[in-house]
Amino acid sequence: MNIKLSWLIFLCTLVCFSQEKQVSGYVQDIQHLPVAYANILITNTEDASKIKGTTSNENGYFTFNHLDAGTYHLQVSFMGYASYSETIQLQDNTNLKPIVLQEALETLDAVNITAKRPTLKKQSDRLVFNIEQTSLTEGSVMDVLKSTPGILIMNDEISVKNSSNIIYLINDKRVYLTGEDLQQLLSGTNATYVQSVEVITNPPAKYDAEGAAVINIKMSKNLITGYNGSVYANYTQGIYPRFNAGMSHFYKTDKLNVFANYSYGESKVNRYNSGAVNFIENDAIVGRWEDEIDRNTKSKSHNAIANLDYAINDANVVSLSVNANMTPYWKREANMKTEAIDSSFTSVNNTDDTTTNLAFNVDYVNTSETGNTFSVNLHHTNYDYDRYQDINSTYFDSNNEFTRENLFNSTSLQRTLIYSGQADYNMTIAEDIALETGVKISVIDSNSDVEQFYQEDFDFVEDDTNSGIFNYNEMNYAAYVNLSKSWDTWSLSAGLRGEYTDAEGDISTTNQKNKFDYFKLFPTVNIGHDFNENHSLGLSYGKRIERPTYASLNPFKYYFNDYSYLQGNPNLQPTISHLTTLSYTLKGTYTFELYYRYESDPTSELVIQENNSNQLVYLPTNLEKSIDYGFDFMTYKPITDFWSVYFINSIFHETSYFKAIESGNTTETNETWALYTNFMNFFTFLEDQSLNAEISVLYMSPMINGSADISSRTQVDLGVKKSFNNGKWVASLKASDIFRTTDFTVKNKYLNQDNKYYSRFDNQWIRVGLRFNFGNTKLTTNEKEEKELNERDRLTSEGANN
Repeated sequence: MNIKLSWLIFLCTLVCFSQEKQVSGYVQDIQHLPVAYANILITNTEDASKIKGTTSNENGYFTFNHLDAGTYHLQVSFMGYASYSETIQLQDNTNLKPIVLQEALETLDAVNITAKRPTLKKQSDRLVFNIEQTSLTEGSVMDVLKSTPGILIMNDEISVKNSSNIIYLINDKRVYLTGEDLQQLLSGTNATYVQSVEVITNPPAKYDAEGAAVINIKMSKNLITGYNGSVYANYTQGIYPRFNAGMSHFYKTDKLNVFANYSYGESKVNRYNSGAVNFIENDAIVGRWEDEIDRNTKSKSHNAIANLDYAINDANVVSLSVNANMTPYWKREANMKTEAIDSSFTSVNNTDDTTTNLAFNVDYVNTSETGNTFSVNLHHTNYDYDRYQDINSTYFDSNNEFTRENLFNSTSLQRTLIYSGQADYNMTIAEDIALETGVKISVIDSNSDVEQFYQEDFDFVEDDTNSGIFNYNEMNYAAYVNLSKSWDTWSLSAGLRGEYTDAEGDISTTNQKNKFDYFKLFPTVNIGHDFNENHSLGLSYGKRIERPTYASLNPFKYYFNDYSYLQGNPNLQPTISHLTTLSYTLKGTYTFELYYRYESDPTSELVIQENNSNQLVYLPTNLEKSIDYGFDFMTYKPITDFWSVYFINSIFHETSYFKAIESGNTTETNETWALYTNFMNFFTFLEDQSLNAEISVLYMSPMINGSADISSRTQVDLGVKKSFNNGKWVASLKASDIFRTTDFTVKNKYLNQDNKYYSRFDNQWIRVGLRFNFGNTKLTTNEKEEKELNERDRLTSEGANN
């Protein structure tokens, strides 16, 4: 009897489960673009207490599980769109037709801005920091990144989880710049239209395997037809003044979106270094040099972006975009003084650069009636970089008497062409499983021509040793597949990307050819589980690659003075990294993470002192490996109605294993425990919330970088924003590094290497800004950057950051 009763209960349970139904769907706008985070409610018409709610995911999909058969009312809403509703007769599992949200047709000639506080959302593979209509949008994009949880910026160097190997996207499209060019773009672009920043610590397989992390800057969605624009300007006073001004225009109809932005900037930035080198022979100091370097960099830059989206019909959209970054004037004057035991010399290093970086994209997107999408991107980059350098050194004896003079100059020309094509297909298959797959091919052709001359008998003679041509050609082929599925309390995303690289570097001076030919697989896994609304657990693993920049492969030298230079390394190998992260989130507010990263062949710029020739060489080098692991705690929460805080504390251990090239080629280690703490406060004042402020404090303990030990640093910033005339005018004030505590010292001391230098960056400044909005100010932009393309990320100017 007990056995029969058990079987009866079991069969009844099966019947009950078999009656549970599922409803899934896809939300899009009239251009068939997905609407992320739309609010969706489903209510049983016979029992109003049976109501469920959810939001569409970042790809526009949503699912309701465990529903009884019956009649339901579905309602979908999102800001700027008219609400959508329909009645569903639910008998079996149902996959709805795509839900198209129509724009809210209303006249919005007046400005109506409601200030908000930033919000933070933790997902299994990323952090989403929403700043739309907050005071953070009154600065530059670089200012926004400095305030974004999970991103650490010090002296304009950006890192995520102690790694600077980062992919930068705007609206899921790659920003194809690095180094000085990237800093100019981020600092010169106004953040008015920034909606949120995604910090993706374990990028899915659809992203290029390049990059240990992805920073995706999301621009606000374009909502209403019409025209709007803004003009803005800001003035920054550091050691020297800086200025930036620009304008944005956006026009939208039912079929056409046009966005154009232009900004112009002028700056003069100072950097001061002082250093000392102890030259060692047979474990004894045989010489000591002390130097000072005072350098000023003046620049003028133009940034222009133009985008055009055209909806051919309900299913097909074509987009054209152009991004132009031009620096017609970049001049650095460095004055150096070096004191030796029995002599001294002074050097004047004048460097003139011009850079033109043009990117063109054509995109096509087709969306089927079931919500599946097929997209194609074609991309071209044309990068021109010219550098002229002139160094004049004057030598004195121990009595400070003139002994000799040395002059030389060089011309460097770099031309890089990139072509790529990419195709992606996204679809939803049975049981709410999303499938993403795609292929990509890219071709890179980079040529560097260096001519160096030295003075001899009042004539300049070409230096054959330091002159020549370096040609680099690379082809990449990639394919990926990614599957994701969500249940009531579980979510799973797993992907695999394969990339084949065929590259060759040709050095004219030695007729040496370096060939690289390899195929790598890059798996990614993200698992999430919500125990209940208060407790969530996540586990992720990802394998990534970092390829050398084209400039770091260039074997020719960039001189700081007669005895100090930066040289590329054509034998650099790519870095492979593995990152595993375990996270726990309490009440959606407090996040705790443990992580472990292992890197093979990591690249670091080692400072190598050649004791025989008294030279310092800055050489990008593959270390043997690096290991770091740590514990992060992060929270973001409101304290009062007008005050909210963000706090992150990271404690981690770093170890670098490297070859001591000038000290017997032995394996050395450098390791330390370190921490950084970032505490940010956001305030909203006045009844109309038109006055906002931020105060941030960042502390970094002593850390390591390859063979180098870096001293601690602290930075305190203050920002204030006030809007007038119902938001048409916005004034802002920003103070950076108030107590000037970001200066630091770098030391290298092991075996026969003993050198250090102190750096003072131009970080202490005050900035005032003003913006005027006109037109239909409820419009937001279709601004976007080019299609994801890691090849451009390796473009950099030689010596630009040194």
